[in-house]
Amino acid sequence: MTAREIAKLFIKPDTSIKRAMEVIDNGAKGIALVIDDRERLSGTITDGDIRRAILKGVSLESPVKSIMNEHFTFVTENYSQTLIDTIFERKIINQIPVLDNHMRVIDVIFYHEFHKKPSKQNWAVIMAGGLGTRLAPLTKDNPKPMLKVGAKPILETIIEQLKSYGFVNIILSLNYKGNIIENYFQDGSNFGVNIKYVREKKRLGTAGAIRLAQQYLDKSFFVLNGDILTKLNFEQFMQYHRKNANIITIGTRKYDLQIPYGVVDLNEEKVTALNEKPSMGFFISGGMYCLEPETIDCIPEDEYFDITQLINVYLDKGEKLGSFPITEYWMDIGQMEDYNQANIDYANLFRSEACATEE
Repeated sequence: MTAREIAKLFIKPDTSIKRAMEVIDNGAKGIALVIDDRERLSGTITDGDIRRAILKGVSLESPVKSIMNEHFTFVTENYSQTLIDTIFERKIINQIPVLDNHMRVIDVIFYHEFHKKPSKQNWAVIMAGGLGTRLAPLTKDNPKPMLKVGAKPILETIIEQLKSYGFVNIILSLNYKGNIIENYFQDGSNFGVNIKYVREKKRLGTAGAIRLAQQYLDKSFFVLNGDILTKLNFEQFMQYHRKNANIITIGTRKYDLQIPYGVVDLNEEKVTALNEKPSMGFFISGGMYCLEPETIDCIPEDEYFDITQLINVYLDKGEKLGSFPITEYWMDIGQMEDYNQANIDYANLFRSEACATEE
């Protein structure tokens, strides 16, 4: 960016949030830079920061210093290309200020300009209509996918993860308090994605909701639960599915169950072995799937039909189903202890903060 272009993004700490919105819109860069009287960068404001403030009921006349990110990620002017690539990949952010030794902004690096991942035509169907009863009372006024993990809703993090791998076509299946989700994401343009909505007038199950989205699903597509926090490499997941020519690929997670007792092996009444507190390993479904479009033909219309039923249909047919092991971070936020743990994990794995240093 030129010095003149950068200066158009500058605002002061006492600038109103409303004015910051205008700066972000006029600059079309998704960010405003908060500088002090000596033109040192003291904080950043993104459109996401403003959306979250609005959800909290913060007045647009409030100063930006009340919501600005003081722990922004930045680099100095001697940065390497590898460092920038690593920051974008790990932190899932869209802008990185470049500062001189006096903390003054000399450039801003934008993800879409630095590291363009070609957008893929495949769609991702996200199930966002559940009641979330096990997370009550948190879900009394909010649908579960809109519960915040870190500073943003779970669903926003899922969408950002998909986008980071070039999957920008998103279908959200709505039911419980779906208007809250639609009002937040709208058509997805503010998040750099394309969002369509399908609405369940009654509970249809995971596969039943897929049927509602059939008009969009003419290529291999994802189906994801809207309460999963993960660092899964979606690009590798899709590549694996297509390379192995699977009709359905299930994202699976290794789960070890510790038996708290000594287990006795018997041959009739004779003891053949005694194993003290053994661990048994299982692969569980991670709530993430790749499917081929023809699978939709086996889903009945306007009936409750879960994805496990669809999988069993193809197992009975003898079709090829695959398993893609999820080795990255994965958390199913189904219960309160999961939600609390996810917030702890988010701080270490997802948030953008402080100055990044090259490793």
